[in-house]
Amino acid sequence: MLHTQDNQLASTLVGAYASETRNFNLFPPDYRSWEPSGFVQDSWKVSPKLTVLAGIRYDVFTPFTEAHNRISNFDFPEAVTLSPANIGNALKIANLNGVNSQVNISTTYSNVAPRLGFSAELTPGTVVRGGYGISYFPGNYTSNADLKNPPFTSIFSPNCQSTIAVQIEASLGALAGQNPDCATIGAPGVINEGLPTPVPPNVSDLAGITGLAFVAEAPKFRTAMIQQYNVQVEQQFGSNVFTIGYVGNVGQHLPESINNINQPAPFNPLAPVGSPSNPVGGAHQLQAQLPNVGTVSYIASEGISNYNGLQMSFQRRFTKGLAFDANYTWSKSLSDITGFSQQGSNQGWSDADPTRIRQIEYANSENDIQNRFALSLNYELQYGKNFIGVKKAFLSGWQANTILVWQSGKPFTIIETGAGVDNPIESDGIAHGFNNRATPQNSGGQDRPDQIMDARLSHKTNSHFFNTAAFAPQPLGTVGTTQRNSLFGPNFRHVDLSIFKTFPVTERLGVQFRAESYNISNTPNFYMPNGNSGDAFGNSAFGQISATDPNYTPRQYQFALKALF
Repeated sequence: MLHTQDNQLASTLVGAYASETRNFNLFPPDYRSWEPSGFVQDSWKVSPKLTVLAGIRYDVFTPFTEAHNRISNFDFPEAVTLSPANIGNALKIANLNGVNSQVNISTTYSNVAPRLGFSAELTPGTVVRGGYGISYFPGNYTSNADLKNPPFTSIFSPNCQSTIAVQIEASLGALAGQNPDCATIGAPGVINEGLPTPVPPNVSDLAGITGLAFVAEAPKFRTAMIQQYNVQVEQQFGSNVFTIGYVGNVGQHLPESINNINQPAPFNPLAPVGSPSNPVGGAHQLQAQLPNVGTVSYIASEGISNYNGLQMSFQRRFTKGLAFDANYTWSKSLSDITGFSQQGSNQGWSDADPTRIRQIEYANSENDIQNRFALSLNYELQYGKNFIGVKKAFLSGWQANTILVWQSGKPFTIIETGAGVDNPIESDGIAHGFNNRATPQNSGGQDRPDQIMDARLSHKTNSHFFNTAAFAPQPLGTVGTTQRNSLFGPNFRHVDLSIFKTFPVTERLGVQFRAESYNISNTPNFYMPNGNSGDAFGNSAFGQISATDPNYTPRQYQFALKALF
């Protein structure tokens, strides 16, 4: 981006753009997919004290097809075995040269999902429940699974500046040569010239395929599977019920995506040949597995996850004006993909070294809340129910309610600030970036450092939340050893309180006054380090917590009147 473009709107209006790019679908896509399924289920009352529920389900999820066969898949595993002149053979175009309509992506036909559950009364008031089940869901509907690839797409990106932008920079004394003037390389130099007519790229030879970017889906893509199981014991005494149980699940063949699998071989550092005339990006690309091809976004079904949790609850049904529900969970969740949570909007890996994903990506899940306690309580004051007149109006009908929550912190990943910290200055005076890394989600593209010792502290403070000496810059050309989500942020807690007073007007009509307070103790919940460059390794704020979580507000009061009828 040009330094003349501080105001993006103004720069656009005068035609001073730093680059121009167009991604164009040459044809409107018309995708197809089939999801036939069926199930059988039955409930069997074995005895008055034992009930068994059993069932079985079958699912099929086909890959995308396109009604006019305008879909293609880049077979990356095959491409790396081909000579440069034959790489074009790895592009599988539907119903062409022996490729099927699914562009040779397999369909899983073994998705048999049994389910079994039971409920048994051991003694009066004691019940045991349990179950096991398998579920399948389509994993190839993630981003890029529609396989928008050449020759059905056209990308125009000449990597040049508008004529006006070049003139503005020259008038300000800027050095020329960052990007050429578009007009000098035959591209539109001003906005009103428009862009050239999109044409399909020639993918039949090496020259046509050179530099193109592709989306690649693993030919043996599997249907995602979750195994779930639990067992619980429930004991009732009087108006109270206590439940303790184990809950677990295992995920297999989960969808993941690597932003660019076309990376250099692991632990193959960049040769110190970079110079202003030989850009770092070019040096990096020359060591990629397919140096003639651009980025390859890869979709696979190799993700795994597991969850194990102890769950306890103590409930009191409304008796003598009191009812409450207290719950505690002690759990552990591990995975090697990013799930749907506050920490990430995408699934999977990003710019990862495929040979080490299990080693540094299999770690705490984004939703790994290891301890959580929650209490909701309602108490209706029994005093004054038999009063009459003014005395009843003011002394009866009071109700107090509270919600209390405490939970341990969410996990986060240690990242580096970027170029110059993890990459030493080489003989040419340049700190070369290296993209062969396992990039954490939501990190803005930064690497992870090496971890050289335990980063946990027995006594944490906001100014020193973890052991910052536990991390060191990774050697050039290597993947940092820090695991994903290796540390946990601050604990979270809050107490809400409300008081209600009901004034009866008639037998069927009343008015309720409500005074409610959220976070009544005004307890701050601190914001954990979240992968921003401002709190990354190499920054002065590394290891510090200096802000409160914007998702949780300070103390708030609200008052209301509610009509009851």
